[in-house]
Amino acid sequence: MTFRVERPHADSVSDSSSLKLRFQDDGDLLFVEKITGFNTHAPDAGKRGLLELLEAQTGRKLFVVHRLDKETSGAMVFAQSKEAAADMAALFEKHLVRKRYLLLTDRRRSEETFTAASRIEKKGASFVSDPNSKDPNSRTLFRKLKSLKIGDLWEALPETGKPHQIRLHATDRGIPILGDAEHGGSPFARLCLHSKFLGFNWRGAEKTFEASTPAWSNDLEAPQAQFLDAVQSRSHLFDLSRFGDECLRLAHQELAFCRVDQFGPQLWVYWYAEADPSADFLKFLALVSQTAKKSIFVRHMHNRGRDPNRQDAWLIGDVQDVWQARENGVRFELRTDSGQSPGLFLDQRENRRWVRRNSGDRKVLNLFSYTGGFSVNAALGGADEVCTVDVSGKFNDWTMRNFEINSLDPRQPLKYEFWNQDCLLFLKGAAKRGRKWDLIICDPPSFGRSKEGTFQIQRQLPPLLDLCLSCLEKNGRLLFSSNYEGWTLEDLRQQILVNRSTHQIAIEPTPPASLDFERPDTEPLMKSLILVKR
Repeated sequence: MTFRVERPHADSVSDSSSLKLRFQDDGDLLFVEKITGFNTHAPDAGKRGLLELLEAQTGRKLFVVHRLDKETSGAMVFAQSKEAAADMAALFEKHLVRKRYLLLTDRRRSEETFTAASRIEKKGASFVSDPNSKDPNSRTLFRKLKSLKIGDLWEALPETGKPHQIRLHATDRGIPILGDAEHGGSPFARLCLHSKFLGFNWRGAEKTFEASTPAWSNDLEAPQAQFLDAVQSRSHLFDLSRFGDECLRLAHQELAFCRVDQFGPQLWVYWYAEADPSADFLKFLALVSQTAKKSIFVRHMHNRGRDPNRQDAWLIGDVQDVWQARENGVRFELRTDSGQSPGLFLDQRENRRWVRRNSGDRKVLNLFSYTGGFSVNAALGGADEVCTVDVSGKFNDWTMRNFEINSLDPRQPLKYEFWNQDCLLFLKGAAKRGRKWDLIICDPPSFGRSKEGTFQIQRQLPPLLDLCLSCLEKNGRLLFSSNYEGWTLEDLRQQILVNRSTHQIAIEPTPPASLDFERPDTEPLMKSLILVKR
C-alpha cells in the first residue's frame, strides 16, 4: 500500500486560518511531509514542534518513533498509540525501515557510487564522525543521480540511523551538503537534505510513503531554486489552486534577497537585494507568472541613498494598478502606486481575525490605521463604534473604500469615525475629554514623519502607551504591535511593563502567526501583545 500526501478536506480550507499541515492518516500510523525549519518536537517550553502542531490539529496523542533534523525536510511517520509506537520503534531499531534521501552538494565528484562507514559519537554539543574507526557503528550507500547547474544530486540510503549520519558521511567523503554550515557545506537558503521515501512491513502489510521531490533538485540557478523551494514549502500548508483570491505569504525570511506575497490574482515581490533582478531571474518570474496564471509586481525595497533615477519596479504579466483580494473572507482593495506595500500587511492576518471575533458590541479605536484592515474587521465583527485614526487623509479614504467593498456604509456618523490626525495628538484630546474605548488597536511604525515632527517608537513608546491606557475602559483590551527590529517579543513585553506608568495591566499573548510566516519556534519580525487594563 502506497501513501502520498493528501490535500486537506474542503471544510478545512475555507479561509487562510486553515493553513494546516497535510498528512495521511493510516489508523495506527500518521504520515507527514515535514517542512524545513520545523523541529520534530518542541525544543523549549512555550514553543511548538511538528509533533505539537499535529496534535493540536488532529486532537490526538501522537508518539515520536524517529526524528529528522530541524532543517531536513521530507517523509516522517508518527504512531497513534503506545502499542504502535513500540512496534514502529522496534522496526527502526532493527533497521527494517527502508529509507531514501536526496541531497545536493556543490562539490563535484567523479565517483558515481560509494559506501561510507564510520563511528559516530556525540562530543560536547556536536556529533562527530571517525571514518577511520575499526569499530564503525554507521553505514550509508551514496549514488549520484545527476549533475545540475548548482551541484550534483545524490541519493543516500542509510543502513543505520545515527544522528546527522548522512550529513557527516557526506562530509567524510568530500561532498558536504549544500546549506550544511555545521559540517562544511557551502551557504544556501536551506539544508538541501530531503527524506524522500519510507517503506516497511507493518503487521503483515507492506506500506510505503513517498514525499514530493524538492524544488532544489531541478536544474535551476540558485536564486530560482531557492524561490521555488520557499513556495513549495507552503504547498504543504495549503493548495494554492484553492486559494486563488486569498492573501498569503509565499516566501518569508528563508530568502535573503526577497519576500513574496500573493494578493489574489497578483503576486507582489519585495526585492531586497541591492542589485536589480537579473534578466534570467525576470525570465524565470515570467514562467512563474504563466504557470500560476498570476501577474507579478516586483518592488525594489531600496535604501534612501539609492539612485532615484534607477528603476524600482518591474511588471510581469497583466499587472493591474488597482485590484481586490480576500483575507479570511474580508475583501481589500490593493494598489501598486502607494509605496512599498500594496495596502495590506499580511503578518497581521491572525490579529485582524482576533479583532473581528472580539469586537462585538464594543467601542473600538484603531490607531495608525493605514488602510483600515483592523477597522473593517471590527465593523464586520459587530462593533458598536469604530473610530479610525491616521495622519493621512489618503489612507482614510482608502479605508472607507475597504468598508464599501465589504457592504459597510462608512458614512454612519454615530457608528464610524475617520480622523486625519497625528495619533498622539488625537489621544491627548480624547484623554482631556474623558473619552474611552473597550478595544484599542495600536500598530505604530518604527519610524515616521508628519507635520508634527518625527516619530520613533523606542523614544515615544512611554507617552503613547500611557495615553492608550488612559483612553481604555476598565477590563478593556489594547492590542499593541511593533515591527521595530531592535526588540524581541520579550523586549517588547519588558518595555511595556516598564512604561505602563501607573496603570495596572495583565499581558496576554496574541494568536500565533500563520505558518506561512515564521516557523513555530523562531522569533517573529512582527511582535504583538494584548494588554488588559485592570
